[in-house]
Amino acid sequence: MYIILYNPLSKNKKAKRVTKKVVDLFKKNNVPFRLKSLLKIKDIEKYIKSTPKDIKLLLLGGDGTVNTFINQTYSLHLEQEIYLMGVGSGNDFMRSLNKQKPDTQPVMRMNFDRKKRFFINGSGLGMDGMIAHRVNQSTSKNRFNYFFNTIRTFLSFKPKYMEAVIDGKLHTFKKAFLINVNSGQYIGGGMRLTPDVLLEDDEFEVIIVHKLNKLLLLLIFISVYLGFHTKFKRYVFTTKAKHVKATMFSTQISQCDGETFPGTHTIEVSTTGKKAAFKVFDEKQIQTEKNT
Repeated sequence: MYIILYNPLSKNKKAKRVTKKVVDLFKKNNVPFRLKSLLKIKDIEKYIKSTPKDIKLLLLGGDGTVNTFINQTYSLHLEQEIYLMGVGSGNDFMRSLNKQKPDTQPVMRMNFDRKKRFFINGSGLGMDGMIAHRVNQSTSKNRFNYFFNTIRTFLSFKPKYMEAVIDGKLHTFKKAFLINVNSGQYIGGGMRLTPDVLLEDDEFEVIIVHKLNKLLLLLIFISVYLGFHTKFKRYVFTTKAKHVKATMFSTQISQCDGETFPGTHTIEVSTTGKKAAFKVFDEKQIQTEKNT
């Protein structure tokens, strides 16, 4: 049996149509299920604890839904099988998950302003955070919207001095645009920002874009969708690590799986040792479970 947990606010509230299609699929194949809105669960940790281990959970939503779920259930040892179906506007974690299909995925932690958030796909500071913030404020969220707000931010963002301590080694950048610390390959609705990282890796990928003019920045941005930007080594710094502390000496916006936090100067990202075990929901598996 499945419990379908859906977020009615995903994809600008259009997720209800996708949810209906999933419900119709289960009904058509006579597979037992219960449908539950995530917005109506007051305590998701308590809800999961009271759910039998043999119940399969199907989580419908985007990167924000997955991020919220991880933060609300971090203290639990999840024994149920958990499947994902991306119905958000970005679905970047799902892109990596569907491509690589790892058995487990490490959960990371980002500390900022005496607060902390756990994440599974990516975090960042600087221009990246500003783009995410503008996208979140938009009434329409789609790939064009990500592209539009990226170009808009390119034109207005001024690079800043950054210090980054990566696994104990200090790196300085006079004109840094952004730092991203990712365990997934994609951000921003399909931009392949960290093309070499694997979800199952215990290390994350660090990428810092710095010391270039706006024209070069635009060219590098276009190449991000293909993952070619890392070849511009003079302007794109990359490395793998388990701990990063980055500071930009002016007020910035940080982001964690697309959730933004204005007024940030420093982020500290580290591995936690905790593993998640999300699986991609495949409609074909419903056929095999028909009438069982």
